Amino acid sequence: MKHFDSIKKTPSIALVAVASSYVHSALAPWCLKAGVEAYARTPCVVQVVEGTINEPVDKVADRIIAVNPGIIGLSCYIWNITFIKQLLPLLRQALPDSVIVLGGPEVSPLPRETLMACPQADYVLCGEGEKPFALLADALAQGEGILHVPGLCCRGENSFHLSPAYQHGDMPPSPYSDDYFAQLRGRIAYLETSRGCPFYCAFCLSGKGERVRCTSMERAENEMLALAQSGASTVKLVDRTFNASVNRAYQLFDFVIRQQGKGIPDGVCFHFEIGGDLLDDATMDLLATAPAGCIQLEIGIQSLNEETLRCVRRYTPVAALLQKLRRVIAPGNIHIHIDLIAGLPKEDIASFIQGFNRAFALYPHALQLGFLKVIPGSSMRLEPDTYPLSYSPLPPYQITDTPWLTAGDLARLQIAEQALEKLYNRGRFAYTMKEMTETWGISPFELFESLGIEITHAEKERGMPLPLDVLTQVVFDALCRLFPERKEEVRNLMLRDRLATTATPLIPACLRLSHPKYHQAKEGLASRHPPQKGIYRAMSLAADGDRLLVLWADYDKPHPVTGRYRVNEMNLLDLLQ
Repeated sequence: MKHFDSIKKTPSIALVAVASSYVHSALAPWCLKAGVEAYARTPCVVQVVEGTINEPVDKVADRIIAVNPGIIGLSCYIWNITFIKQLLPLLRQALPDSVIVLGGPEVSPLPRETLMACPQADYVLCGEGEKPFALLADALAQGEGILHVPGLCCRGENSFHLSPAYQHGDMPPSPYSDDYFAQLRGRIAYLETSRGCPFYCAFCLSGKGERVRCTSMERAENEMLALAQSGASTVKLVDRTFNASVNRAYQLFDFVIRQQGKGIPDGVCFHFEIGGDLLDDATMDLLATAPAGCIQLEIGIQSLNEETLRCVRRYTPVAALLQKLRRVIAPGNIHIHIDLIAGLPKEDIASFIQGFNRAFALYPHALQLGFLKVIPGSSMRLEPDTYPLSYSPLPPYQITDTPWLTAGDLARLQIAEQALEKLYNRGRFAYTMKEMTETWGISPFELFESLGIEITHAEKERGMPLPLDVLTQVVFDALCRLFPERKEEVRNLMLRDRLATTATPLIPACLRLSHPKYHQAKEGLASRHPPQKGIYRAMSLAADGDRLLVLWADYDKPHPVTGRYRVNEMNLLDLLQ
């Protein structure tokens, strides 16, 4: 154990947040800071030190070392644990007398293994850390015994001291201090109005014995307003299943809707992760009244195979779920993000493709095709006889094959996922794909697999990701090969998508239609429909049977849900008269 005399009577504490990218503002260190201020008896100087996994490790280390902390707390997640393991030796070398404490979901389930793999770390705190971290800081500052600290795990002389994960009886204090708002600087803000989850999904940690606890409605509403007024354009709720309490969710949805343009400035969007099967008629009716763009919903359906859902302990009547999803998507006022997981037990390639096609046919604004991660502490990791899965031993512990899904099957899905992510989920040619899958006789998976093969091949040839115009050419060529008799229709659809989504007057060569009257049409358009000052305009020609159309878009305000601009059209002959 660390010697107590290495800690000053007024400890200097650095709470380290290593995010996946700069746009994500970390919440955990601010929760720990609030916990120290609320629970510690000893005065402490607490600083939050931020970094990202995209920075050089030594640069983040230098930032921490400059604080010269007596205690260093690091929040560990699946996306940053490799980075933190590289960071620890640098911190230990530069700060040999500092106490290093690890916590978070990546280390809590495996404290012994973590202490063995990370010799530079002194302690692991398992479970919720606000009160335990404060008590540990107290004990170290006062030279007291530390084994009473809940959730504390450490090395002993001949063995390990291991404690069960700690859970607060109620919600911990609010993390939203003046210092928090000063560092936010317009990034995504995170809000937690509840902890725990009533479900026990085998692939997840959230429901493993965690009692659901909620902040008061007054606190939730006040924090919503404070974050909405902070300069952040997105406030993301991190509640595991926001609508686990249907009535509470209704009240908070209603609050967000009523406060639009009042306490919540225009342009601020609240993002909620919800259970689609828990949506009731009253909530769906309420959501249909929300101003466009003020709410986003992320709905993890995971699978549409009912046997799979039973196996992972998250059974949902699929027909009823799909009906609810159609209903909440239909008004078009809420950005809907749907999640599927490939690699779940009892689901083979045919079943997954069928589920993918059914999910895509809902036409959500984003459809994420994720791959199962067998995370430490989950039932899938702890019950190998029930879940005989093969997965990488390294983070993010992604599935490599199952008795139902081979490595070759997964490779096919990964190819399709690449196209799905680069195109549809980024709003590129989304309406082209909707039209083709609705009326052109191609299934969604067949379309994305075909496009993924072409994109992957082109990227390998170039040795880098494709610039947008090159990607457009690759997609155009691929679609023309799929539909050789409909080349002009492909061009028209893709052109409309390009005009609607890319705010530049430049049109890729493959989508341009040459015509001797082009410049005359451009002048006529400017005369009849002059663009607003300072607003970019893109214009192009398109063939529509025997007619030639002039298509144009003015890039002023995109739709708040789809991000698309309005595409206008006129008959070329009418314009030239």
